[in-house]
Amino acid sequence: MVNWSRCHYQNRALQGKGLQQNPRRAPMMLYNIHIHTRRPHLPKTSRLSHVEEIELIREYQETGSKKVLDRLVLSNTGLVHKVVSKFPIKNCTCTPQDLFQEGIAGLIKGITKFDPTKGYRLSTYTYNWIRAFVQRYYQNHSQSVRIPVHVSDASLALRKQVETLTTQLGRTPVMSEIIKVNPNATSIMENMSTQVSLNSKMSDESELQEVPGEDQTEEIESQVDCDILLTKLQDLVSPRDFKILTMRYGLCGEVESTLDEIGQKFEVSRARAHQVQNKCLRLLREMV
Repeated sequence: MVNWSRCHYQNRALQGKGLQQNPRRAPMMLYNIHIHTRRPHLPKTSRLSHVEEIELIREYQETGSKKVLDRLVLSNTGLVHKVVSKFPIKNCTCTPQDLFQEGIAGLIKGITKFDPTKGYRLSTYTYNWIRAFVQRYYQNHSQSVRIPVHVSDASLALRKQVETLTTQLGRTPVMSEIIKVNPNATSIMENMSTQVSLNSKMSDESELQEVPGEDQTEEIESQVDCDILLTKLQDLVSPRDFKILTMRYGLCGEVESTLDEIGQKFEVSRARAHQVQNKCLRLLREMV
């Protein structure tokens, strides 16, 4: 749920584009923004110099002026967007606007805690506050079923490790390579599975729970046909070739394996295992 009391700074920013929010129509306004763009249309604001930041921070700490706070917040909205853009929102129950508002709350918290005598920039200090607020909200509201925070932290860490591996290898890493980096990858990926609500909209008038299920009879017939085809194939190819096919696709009780793993087991090259796989598939197509 969106906390509309935090829409003040987003409303102030939108005024520069002629998009001032009406508090009674705030949900519709944010809905339109979400449809057209990932983030709100914010006006470009000039970045404050280090001296200006110190002067404004001291003035705010002495007077508590709302006008000074507004200027500090609006001049750092780009930093909030930078943090929010790092969180994937596909299949999430929260929107970019929700994360943006939490980031603004973290920015305000950082401004109130900032000590100008330390010598560093305001953006350097508030970055961690913004990320902490956005990340905690994302962990609590990004899925239909809430999972513990420590599990969410482990999922985010694994996702970063996979991205690093992908960059180093130049391809998507296989499960065995991921486990070498993170031994708990299997259990973490099970927790990362996406939950889908039965109330998800399939169209303007229907929900997911209203969609009729598939006929289970067809599944049983397909399974029987598959067993028959595999039995026929087993008579046409060598035991080794049949074993390669079953290991590649996890058939007949075998564990699904990569071509590299199959090649190591049978002491053949990856290309040879791929040729055997294609030969078996071609025979299956001919029988169908």
